[in-house]
Amino acid sequence: MTASSAAALQAARQIGLRTAVVVTDRVFYGHAFDHLVDEWLVADTSSAANVIRALTTLSGAVVAVTSSVDSFVRVAAKVSRAQHLLGPTPDGAGIRRDKSAARQALAAAGMPDIRWGVQDATDENLTSPIGYPAVVKPVDGAASWDVVLVNNDYDARALAARHLGRTTYGRGVTPCRRLIFEQVLEGPVYSAEGIIDTEGITVFGYSDRVMTPPPYYVELAVRFSAERPFPDADQYVADCLRALGYDFGPFHLEFVVTPDGPRLLELNPRLVGSGNQYAISRLTGTAPAAVLVAKLARQASPTLQFAGAVTELRLTVNLTGQLVQYQGLDEAVRSPGCHAAGLYVAIGDQVSHVVESNSQLVGYVQAIGLDREDSYRKAAAGAERIKLHIKPSANCRLIPRHTDH
Repeated sequence: MTASSAAALQAARQIGLRTAVVVTDRVFYGHAFDHLVDEWLVADTSSAANVIRALTTLSGAVVAVTSSVDSFVRVAAKVSRAQHLLGPTPDGAGIRRDKSAARQALAAAGMPDIRWGVQDATDENLTSPIGYPAVVKPVDGAASWDVVLVNNDYDARALAARHLGRTTYGRGVTPCRRLIFEQVLEGPVYSAEGIIDTEGITVFGYSDRVMTPPPYYVELAVRFSAERPFPDADQYVADCLRALGYDFGPFHLEFVVTPDGPRLLELNPRLVGSGNQYAISRLTGTAPAAVLVAKLARQASPTLQFAGAVTELRLTVNLTGQLVQYQGLDEAVRSPGCHAAGLYVAIGDQVSHVVESNSQLVGYVQAIGLDREDSYRKAAAGAERIKLHIKPSANCRLIPRHTDH
């Protein structure tokens, strides 16, 4: 369960379906999703067989099984296949939670790719198999966990040590302790947002992003529009999905437009994150999750109408300490073009100026504009109205905000 799951549950409710959620730890979720869940089922969600057994306790026919969490997409696919429901091929490289398998699949399909190699994180003599600099990440990671630009063996081994200290990715998922080294790419990063099903591929549009400077790559803003980044972008997306064996479901497919052409970063076999889904909904008039649920349930899916662009800008802080007060959220929403603003943190929470992953982001502003740049400017203007007052930690120094994008 993630916040994105709530959008799918709500969409299911809106077309008259009942909802059930299978979790390993029911207590973990508290009452956050109770208003959207008709039944909670407890089972080992890493096992398709256990999930299937849990589903037998439900009254009525199961219409669809899905997950918005990367770690469980393959489990949901196996359950769907066993239950004769719609879903992706379970053995496709795109849903195996192994970035090296995806790279191998691209090579087998004859698609242009980057230099890469895999090393065991426990290797005391860890070194890059492709030279330096290199971007290093866990082969099974997500959410920018332990993704770092490294320039030498010292940096690589420090990243490995940090990764080995991570005991879990959450939700009972244990890291496999393998790191993939990838070529550093030059060019803008985009993601294609859409759904593939038995009728073909529907690309809702493309998001570009504003990111933190190296060595970390955290998204500070995502800007969505139907405008294609290059003329054959839709065909490139289709070729990637085919090469990765991903044939049914939502996709958030990230790539870099390099001087030599587009190069895949990774496929996330799910919809874009919940904040961006909401932003797209405001732009198009229809929630992407509603399209997904309708297709899973074999019902007519709504059509998204495109005009303009939307930005979700994420907020950071320039001090490490305790949030003691905030103001300006209402003023931000009243700013021209803005339609939503909020915080991920509450008064009393510890916040950090260090931004090494999404977990250090503190809030967001969303704005609609004529194009990506216009929507970004409006979101930034709204963000300027938000003031966060922080009691600094001992020995904390003021860190200037990054303004270069």
